Amino acid sequence: MTKEKKVDSNETKNFMESLKANESLKTVLSTALKNTQSLMSVLLPKISLAIKDLIVEFNTKNKGNTKTTDSDLIQVKALREHAFSLVNYNRKQQLNTAFEMVVTRAIRLALMATDYSNEFNVDTKTNSVFVMSKIATPYIVEKLEGQKSATKKRPNTSTELVEINTGIIDKIYRVKYPTKVLRRAKTKDESPEYTLKDMATAFTKNFKLAVSYATNRKVEFFDLIDDDTIKTITDMKKLLDTSLNQVVNFNNQFQVDIDGDGIEKRETLKTAINQ
Repeated sequence: MTKEKKVDSNETKNFMESLKANESLKTVLSTALKNTQSLMSVLLPKISLAIKDLIVEFNTKNKGNTKTTDSDLIQVKALREHAFSLVNYNRKQQLNTAFEMVVTRAIRLALMATDYSNEFNVDTKTNSVFVMSKIATPYIVEKLEGQKSATKKRPNTSTELVEINTGIIDKIYRVKYPTKVLRRAKTKDESPEYTLKDMATAFTKNFKLAVSYATNRKVEFFDLIDDDTIKTITDMKKLLDTSLNQVVNFNNQFQVDIDGDGIEKRETLKTAINQ
């Protein structure tokens, strides 16, 4: 996997269109474009295997060709554009978020199944996706009976292939190709939106606890609250009163785009996304 490039030459486009694997890929993509009930559970494995076949054929026919390289075409963005073109899908004219999600996820799975063939397997007869256990679940959580620390994590060393829910494919892909992650900050300073998620969760939990202590007149209240804290919370309330609607409206109207580096109008995802 190399840095993604925009592909627009007629030579590379014609080469991709000449591959025989396009026939089966086009068939399953056409089905996926019309079907919203079994996208992830049934069609994703079939699309992924068809894309893997396309990659294998590309690599076989393209061996030794210096004009058409895998760095141009065998990467997520170019494969997605190729898949969309096979079924004349135009997201600007009729956005289908569920279809885009299943295609993108299928491409990621196909790339991993190609690059790490011993760690992934796709069975289209049972519509199942298998991943090496230690890849799917890096750590095993053990429950420690009678101990103050209730759980303990230990590394998973199992190389057995286990069936997975397709929802974790994106997570595994980000681990396998970390340089592809566009919106995962390295530090908290680089990601204020990430720390805000943490702070909002922690604040809600602790504020509910403070309310409980105040209601029951518990001395533990003062472990959480002092005069400075009251002033900060009061200022937060003023800020929420004046700005919360703006934040909520923006969140409801927009979402991260399919490439992860911009925004687009939000569309309610089909329930198939999480299957």
